[in-house]
Amino acid sequence: MTKRFELLRATPVAAVLAAGLGAGGAATAQETVQASIVSGFSPSVAVVKIMQEVFMPRTNEILAENGNNYQVEWQEAFSGTLAKPGGELEAVETGLADVGAIVTAIHSDKLPLYSIGYVTPFTTTDLVLIHEVMDDLTEEYPAFRESWEPFNQVPLSVSGIGDNYILCSREPIESTDDIDGLKVTGIGPNLRWVQPMGAAGVNGSLGDFYQLVETGVADAMLVWGEAVVSLKYYEVCSNYYDARLGGANAYVISVNQQAWDSYPEEVQQAMTTAAQEFGVAIGEFSHEMGAKAREIVKENGGQVTEITDEEREAWAETLPDIAGEWAGRLEEQGIPAEAILDDYMQAMRDAGAPAVRDWDE
Repeated sequence: MTKRFELLRATPVAAVLAAGLGAGGAATAQETVQASIVSGFSPSVAVVKIMQEVFMPRTNEILAENGNNYQVEWQEAFSGTLAKPGGELEAVETGLADVGAIVTAIHSDKLPLYSIGYVTPFTTTDLVLIHEVMDDLTEEYPAFRESWEPFNQVPLSVSGIGDNYILCSREPIESTDDIDGLKVTGIGPNLRWVQPMGAAGVNGSLGDFYQLVETGVADAMLVWGEAVVSLKYYEVCSNYYDARLGGANAYVISVNQQAWDSYPEEVQQAMTTAAQEFGVAIGEFSHEMGAKAREIVKENGGQVTEITDEEREAWAETLPDIAGEWAGRLEEQGIPAEAILDDYMQAMRDAGAPAVRDWDE
């Protein structure tokens, strides 16, 4: 367990938050802080659901718990009203929105450091652990925060929703041999996982996976259990192949720089702590929903198959050194990616993560 979150897991959340934030300089009268928050997804998607249920209300609860008189008045811009999925980065950069849940996996070209989870598959399905480790690395290595400066943003916390990537397919996959020849859609960075198995990659996103498979553009999708349930992917790909590929960080809650600078310190602290709590909550939600996915697929006439340990190990060894390639490219730009990769994998080993491959070696 990482040092930053040991207390969080050992102590009631409210007590930790109160102790961590302190009383601060309370305002003499209640002051309302306006903040618009954006996601291209609708509340049926986990990231928006957990923002509404955790991040947004917890920000104000933390402010109240610590005795100051600020309150954030949230203005929601979800369901594509301000930006489509993937457009959140630009919306926050330009000031169209103050706060956003940025899908870093979509922006691997602009925010390459955050692809670390996608170059280390078969490592862990514990999204809370990934969240903790990534926030620790962000605190330790300035390169993470510096990568947001060109986009006029301040990152608050790293999180994920894909706890265990699986293959959801139209036709049954009985073994890894059946992946050969399939057209598989994924978010981009994870397509390299299936290409060595003979699959053709089709770039997509949560918003169009359903249509890509329904229309035959793709035969299967790289997703996770929660998405199969929440977005009803089982309607178009009723075969659930649990490849146990593991999870990856995919979101960062970030704030427009000018908006951030305008917020009182108490509000900044409350938002940061609430974003960290969001990271825990969305990881736990994904795990809970993912555990139900198998039965829901079966209840809807689908088939569930799990990869064998031998096939999983062979698949991991078949992959090229994607982590080394990633680190090498970033090192050429002066970013200490090799040290970051070493620390990431060591943190996973220290936590007992069942990594099949040591990506830092």
